[in-house]
Amino acid sequence: MRPAFYLLLSVLIASFSGVLVKISTLSPQTIAFYRVFIASFLFLLIVKKTRFLPLQDEMLSALAGFFLAMHFRFWIEAFDYTTVAGAVIPLMLQPVVTGFLSYLLYKERPTPQQFVTGSIVVIGVLISALGNEKFSDATRGDWLAITGTLFLCGYLVLGKKLNQRMGSLAFSLRTHAVASIVLFALSFSSFEIVSLREWFILIALGAGCSFLGYLFINLSLKNFPSSVVSVALVGETSLSMLWAYLLLGEVLGVFQVAGFLISSAGLVLFLLNA
Repeated sequence: MRPAFYLLLSVLIASFSGVLVKISTLSPQTIAFYRVFIASFLFLLIVKKTRFLPLQDEMLSALAGFFLAMHFRFWIEAFDYTTVAGAVIPLMLQPVVTGFLSYLLYKERPTPQQFVTGSIVVIGVLISALGNEKFSDATRGDWLAITGTLFLCGYLVLGKKLNQRMGSLAFSLRTHAVASIVLFALSFSSFEIVSLREWFILIALGAGCSFLGYLFINLSLKNFPSSVVSVALVGETSLSMLWAYLLLGEVLGVFQVAGFLISSAGLVLFLLNA
């Protein structure tokens, strides 16, 4: 398959994450752990063999796994306090933050145009988050989602080089295994009994959104710059809000609409100058 197809498929699959998390009645800790654990098990089944890499690469992959765990931990908790839109709009920060981190780590220098358009994206996300009443539950959810997005950006940037060195499957297995251990440690004291309905949701999240979604994302990272992948993944935001409207009847607030439109405009300009 062509690399672009993997990237588009990852966006489509991941776009259902928000709705699935929103309809679950389990705690964020439980959802995050099982989502990553199920994906880890599936990666383990398809990875024929792996080998130990230089210590620096192994440590960086462990750090990427920690970032992945923190992404899910904060991002999933955001749904307890805000709408699907409030949780997914911060994902539009990805290309800006990954571009900045890529510059720091890999010297991928952004152009002045990218700096300006990236700033527009940040302004749009802040309008969406700060537009809610101060100290309200929605505001807390927005900031949890922003925190989770920042951790995801760290994962994507580290994955750019590590995917090339160890391969997509080996990287996915390592990072999801580490994330499973971290999330198990965080959720051990609050484990819940999972009903049959919730198992369907968890399997959809773990096998679909995480296993297939992140597998295709990591395959894309082998062929595209991390900043380009992060821009494409922003398509998840629009699709997630569409599914939330069609399936859950969620309607955007005024500040969310304004923030989304401003961020979208900034992203289009950012992509044109990529």
